[in-house]
Amino acid sequence: MPAVPPSLPTLRFIQPAPSPYFSYPVTPLRPELRYHQERLAKWLCISIGAIVLVLSIWVVWLHPDFLKILGPFGITLVGAAYWLNVRAARVRGNAILVSEEHWPELHDLVQECQARLGLRGLKAYVVQDLVLEQAGMRLGGDDCLLLRASIVDVALSKGDIEALRFHIGRKCGQIAFGHYRYSSHTLAVTGRLIYPLFAWYRRCQERTADRAGLWVSGHRQLAHHGLAVLAAGVHIGGHLTPNAARAQIRASKHSLWVRLVGWHTERVFYPQRIVALDDAAKELHIPE
Repeated sequence: MPAVPPSLPTLRFIQPAPSPYFSYPVTPLRPELRYHQERLAKWLCISIGAIVLVLSIWVVWLHPDFLKILGPFGITLVGAAYWLNVRAARVRGNAILVSEEHWPELHDLVQECQARLGLRGLKAYVVQDLVLEQAGMRLGGDDCLLLRASIVDVALSKGDIEALRFHIGRKCGQIAFGHYRYSSHTLAVTGRLIYPLFAWYRRCQERTADRAGLWVSGHRQLAHHGLAVLAAGVHIGGHLTPNAARAQIRASKHSLWVRLVGWHTERVFYPQRIVALDDAAKELHIPE
């Protein structure tokens, strides 16, 4: 009789172990987190910028000689846009994805922070050299977060990952409030024709992002610590306080040049951001 072949072993499908990093419940975005002057600044940039742009085209049409000047200027703008895209691609190409394999604690924190602002599925990257100074980024059609390698490295080395909560929360806030959508990012660029107006709009966006970081932090002191880390670094940032920032502002408020630069810059000065964050915490009833 022929030998009976041994029976084949029963195949069992092994279910993968569940990830220890569960999905946080996504909470609705609170509209009061948006800085109250941001919408006004945005639509002023779009409307007044559009008017100035149409008037400029009309003047060029009446005086064709202006085309001799605008021709090289347009070529320069195209070249600048190309170079910015190249720099953005370079940053994205060198970035390291934050995942459960790379920095699992940081990955968990990113998931929690974005869920508190009504977001889901955002990817975060750690970059060694943040070429584009943005709170969040939109590259290749995808919203993503770029985290400074220097801050992440020191925070993880010290075991102070909570110091990154404000840093991540404000980046998520930029995306949650649409700072990289077409109307806020592309149309509002016409406001650059009246640069002090556009700079005001950018400062309003920054205040909104700080308020989002405050909300994600959940505690006033933790948010102040996170902002102080951005201002002075992980090691010495903890020594900055709102009272000291208020005293510094009072001492420098009579400086004409400080005021002029403050009106023409897209970034709010750090002492002013610290004070504004303290005021926002009282407004939003964020506990100590």
